[in-house]
Amino acid sequence: MAPKQQTNWQLYKNQEDLINPAMTSWVEENNSLMKRLNDEKQPIVLRVVSEEMCHHTETELNQENIEGNLRKIFLTGSTDIVFAESFFSKAVIEKFKKFGKLENEPLGKFLFSDTNIKKHETYVASYLLDNENYQGRKCIYSYAGSKFSVIEVFLFND
Repeated sequence: MAPKQQTNWQLYKNQEDLINPAMTSWVEENNSLMKRLNDEKQPIVLRVVSEEMCHHTETELNQENIEGNLRKIFLTGSTDIVFAESFFSKAVIEKFKKFGKLENEPLGKFLFSDTNIKKHETYVASYLLDNENYQGRKCIYSYAGSKFSVIEVFLFND
């Protein structure tokens, strides 16, 4: 079951914006999350929950009912460690076809190696799963000028 968003996204400025300041380094991470989890937590596998072309609204991108690829995954070790969701509009997919169907490939493989991808702002929100609050972040990226979003919910509190 996916975590449920509890608060609206707010632009991240500093650790005072977080539900748990101990999560600062995770929210500010600018490298492969999967690599860091493998190095610091435990061996991680990527489990796809769903990936489909659909209509989606991205308030932070001023996109309403835009067609694109919505992928939901868990990064899993002995338990689910991170829930992630990415959305690529058709405009992004036209520029980078792979974003139309990532399947089991880690998104970080592309985010941190392709010079056409630029990171912009980060937003934070609180999520709830099994009566526990967790920190979520939404990063806005662009590929050759077309923006997309990546949400990660950290299912731990350190």
